[in-house]
Amino acid sequence: MRNAIVTLAGLVLTGSIALGAAPASAAPDARCEAMPQQIRSALPGADKSVAANATRRLRTGEALCRANNQRAAAKEFQVALKLLGASGTGTTLAGK
Repeated sequence: MRNAIVTLAGLVLTGSIALGAAPASAAPDARCEAMPQQIRSALPGADKSVAANATRRLRTGEALCRANNQRAAAKEFQVALKLLGASGTGTTLAGK
């Protein structure tokens, strides 16, 4: 009986630790935070067709971020920034 209580207490402790720990993917990724802001700030000065293409890339990247695929999202964001002629610190995060 004593062994069962000790085992049960150990399982409860392990379960509470496992449920309390945040997954690594829960941390916000800088690529999905900073790069879309850069793109949005560069959109107003762009040609209409270039802005439309960059906006499409932005939306695709945001969808990839929601799907937890930051690497592919960063590639889309980089293409959008390149189309807009923008550069900055956000473009160096793709290899992260």
